[in-house]
Order: sequence, then C-alpha cells, then structure tokens
Amino acid sequence: MIAPSPLPGSSRPCLLLVDDTPTNIDVLIGVLKSEYDLRVANRGAKAIQICESGERIDLVLLDVMMPEMDGFEVCRRLRANPATKDIPVIFLTAKTTVEDVVRGFETGGADYVTKPFRPFELRARVRTQLTLRVQQREITQKNDELKELLQILCHDVGNQFAVLSMSLELFASRPELGVARLLPRMATAAKNGIGLSNLVRELRRTDEKKITLQPVGIRSALEEAMVIVEDRVLAKELTVATDVPEALILAEPFSLTNSVFGNLLSNAIKFSHRGGRIEICGEVRDETVEIRFRDHGIGMPPALLEQLFDIGRSHSRAGTDGERGTGFGMPLMRRFVVQYGGSVAVVSRDVGAHPEDSGTEFHLTLPRAR
Repeated sequence: MIAPSPLPGSSRPCLLLVDDTPTNIDVLIGVLKSEYDLRVANRGAKAIQICESGERIDLVLLDVMMPEMDGFEVCRRLRANPATKDIPVIFLTAKTTVEDVVRGFETGGADYVTKPFRPFELRARVRTQLTLRVQQREITQKNDELKELLQILCHDVGNQFAVLSMSLELFASRPELGVARLLPRMATAAKNGIGLSNLVRELRRTDEKKITLQPVGIRSALEEAMVIVEDRVLAKELTVATDVPEALILAEPFSLTNSVFGNLLSNAIKFSHRGGRIEICGEVRDETVEIRFRDHGIGMPPALLEQLFDIGRSHSRAGTDGERGTGFGMPLMRRFVVQYGGSVAVVSRDVGAHPEDSGTEFHLTLPRAR
C-alpha cells in the first residue's frame, strides 16, 4: 500500500514511515492514517532524501534493520544535518536488547518502540513527541523575538546615546558654539531614546508583537531623522537632496524616525563617498506613499544583497571612511515597515562591477493615512 502525500496546505502533522517490509508499512498506515499525513520510504537513503528535500516532515518512525543503511546510521545522519537535526525520530524495531535501545538514544532517537507494538501505545508516543516539537518551536520563536527586541534596544537606542555623546564632546571642545545650537539635537535624541525604550517594552508585553499605528507626517519624521545624522553628513561633506510630499502614513512614530528613516539615512551616509550626494524623494498614490532613498556610493555585491534583511546572517561591513556598524540596521528597518503594512524593495550596483554607476536605492511602499 502506498501512503498518500501530504495535502497542500494541510494542517495535519506529517509522518515519515521508514521500513523495508511492505507489510509493516501497511500496518502503520492503518494505525496512523486517520490522524496524520503520511510519507513512506523503504530505504534509509530515501528517508534522508525526503527529509532534506525541504518537504515538511514532523516526525520519523524508523525501522533499524534495513539493507544498505540501518536505522541507527539514518538517525545519525539526520542529526548531523542542521536542516534535519530537530526532526524527532522514534525507532520502531524488533531489536529489543538493552544495548540496541541505548544505541538508539545515543544516535539521537527521541523514543524507542519494540515490535510487535500496541497501536494505542504507538499513537500516544507519537502525540507526545509531536507536542514536544511544537513546544520546542514556540520556545525557539520566543527566543528569536527576544533577540530582535534586544537588537532594537541596543542598535537604535544606542544611536541616540551616540548623538548625545557626540554633542557633549563637541560642546566640550568648542564651547563657543553655545548650548543653544546643540540643545535641539540633544533633546531629539533623548526623546527618541525614551520613545524607543517604551516601544520595546510595549512589544515585550504583547504576545502578538503588534505595535500601535497612527498617522505620522513623512516630512516631519524625515526632518527629525536628519537632525540625528547632521554631524555625519557634515563630516563627509555630503549633499542630501529631499523632495518629499507633505503626506500622512500609518506608522509608529519613534520606530519610523529611528529604525526606518534613521537606519536608511545612516546606511546611505556610511557607504557614500566623501562629497557625494544622497537623494530622498516621494510620491503620493491613492492608498500608499512611495519613498525612495538613493545614494551613489559603493553599492552591494549580489551575495550581500541576498542576505541584507536576514537578521540571523547579517554582518557589518566597513563604510567608505572605515565606519563600523552592527549589521542589524537593515533587518530592523524592514521588520518595522512590514509591521506597518508596507514593503521594501532594494536595487544596488556594486562599485566593482559598475565603477561609473554604483550605489543603492531603497524603495519603501507605506500605507497612506486618510
């Protein structure tokens, strides 16, 4: 008997049955088909191929005594591959010695059931392992969310402290500038730091990790973000040309100013050549506002562009003046834009491949507030 493939979009768990004896497969299908989607492999190599294919496999029921590759070796290889290491494996075998049971757990088995098995017991053990797998995924997701929140706090709030520190250093070295010139920048940085801290606290309290959106003026948010990067623009002798409409979008104010506009400006400054130009323009449509940030700097090679928004793989690259960063700015920027209900597209031409026309353009599409 051939088990049906999992239905597209099916919410039922999918089990992989691995046994070289057709009769054993038929028995397992009869016991499990009412509750689960089932896949079948009659060889160890085929089982590994299915698990590594990217197809959803929630649990493997694995015989030990098979030709070419026994179940212990199959389990060992699944555990050695990062893509399959978390799939629970229940050994289902006639090998009943203590040494075999111990070896099964040592190779990475989650449970060990001996033949002949009792159907109600097997179903209970399968349910237990699937429950544990769901809980493991939830814990992993929670940990990832906490890491992101910590990265927001460290990255974007840290930028505000950097502005405060730079302002104080500037005043100490050039007191003739007076407090009045530096006070607006310091006040903005302090307000933004407090706002971001409150935002992280709000996200931490809500399980859904939603944020409260409200109408925010694009031009005012951009002007506030420009205050924070003013010193860096002057230090690299950059020209920032803006042509942004006076329009309202639905966003969270502090994350828009800092995590979105602030990070896009910082990125453009970091990778622009001294004396270069940054262009920011926008256009109002019926339901959205389109905003583009373009620099004419060193651009990004395709390999870096592919992982730009992957917070798990992000890494910092030195800017044109040796500036360092954390690599979290762009993943955090995209995260907030998506939470606003918007989208991000990016086109980049690396200076190595396009020396005469290099640079990067980010295109934001954001929901318009009526």
